[in-house]
Amino acid sequence: MHIGTHRFGKMAVIVPAAFINSIAIGIMSLGILFVIKDLYGASAALVGSLGALWSLSYFLGCIVLRRVVGRFKPRTSMLIMLSGATVLFSLFLLRPGLWQAFAAYTAYGFIMAFFWPPVMGWLSKGLEGDKLNKATSLFSFSWSFGGLFSSYLAGVLSERGKLLPIIVAVALYALNAVFVLASGLFVGDDDEVASDAEKPDVVVDRSTPLRYPAWLGAFLIYAVMGVVFNVFPVFARDELSLSESSIGLILTIRAGATAAGFFILGKVTFLQFKRAALPALSLLTALALGALVLQRNAAGFALCFAVVGFFQSAIYNNSLFYATSGAPDRDKRASVHEALLTFGQVVGSISGSLLYQASSMPVVFIGLSALLGAGAITQSAMVYKPGRRQAPAR
Repeated sequence: MHIGTHRFGKMAVIVPAAFINSIAIGIMSLGILFVIKDLYGASAALVGSLGALWSLSYFLGCIVLRRVVGRFKPRTSMLIMLSGATVLFSLFLLRPGLWQAFAAYTAYGFIMAFFWPPVMGWLSKGLEGDKLNKATSLFSFSWSFGGLFSSYLAGVLSERGKLLPIIVAVALYALNAVFVLASGLFVGDDDEVASDAEKPDVVVDRSTPLRYPAWLGAFLIYAVMGVVFNVFPVFARDELSLSESSIGLILTIRAGATAAGFFILGKVTFLQFKRAALPALSLLTALALGALVLQRNAAGFALCFAVVGFFQSAIYNNSLFYATSGAPDRDKRASVHEALLTFGQVVGSISGSLLYQASSMPVVFIGLSALLGAGAITQSAMVYKPGRRQAPAR
């Protein structure tokens, strides 16, 4: 898309910004867990509750701030989040502490609603079919590729100084803010849209009901991610005696499989509007989670997490694609997509940490496997409901 004398389109802003933001988020997320566990002696349940608080505050931000965010152009909204994160954690570094970590991380989750939903609405603007699939896959690949580096970096940095991951994340947020601000030099404001409600690109609602089973799948896979991000690191430290960098490497392998999945999905389109793919992905993920029960070493966990990560990419991509395809209110649909992901992380983080503390990690994995299996059955009932149309009306 060319605007006036500007040579680049919106993806020239979205892809790098999503990549840098993802690295910063990943470093912050794992780094702050090690901070509260190792510096302040937080229990497994307390560590899990920190991740859950972030997800809950982001979930609330997506709902409460939706109309506020819609008043800004996407680039302005992104700058609000990036500047806010820089300030919040700079203040934390000036006066660190357990309650300060909870306060900063919770507020940080809330303002994250200024970043991802408007970016998703912006990137999907005016696109359908193969073009929409390629745009969402490229976007997803960019943030997942950022996650490929972040977990391992967080582990390595934590070993050299517990607050070092926070410092590096703050620097990345500041750098990203500068990039987004400077992007006005090569992508004009006319390439943005302030609100889909104000300037709809689809007059008639041609969205697909397949978004509902796709959203259920997204909720379930992010309940799994809540455990992977917030409970597994505690288990790996306490029971597997793994170092921070080893834990980061396992999560990096998972992120690599997710990124590879997004890359492949950007090249293929045969799964679009295939109803059977939705419950099949949940069932396959349930089987991979079941295999985690048998694992006793780092290599086994890395392999199983890679399989789960690969399926995660397809489930996430389905949710975002079906949410925005044919929709007249893409910002709202993107907000629903993000809210469900984060609510899944809340459920996974809280229930997973409590179940782990009361029982064991294999029991947590069995519970997740059963949850995904039940989800697959529910999705089958949803997509094969009598009268359900497979594709949106054209």
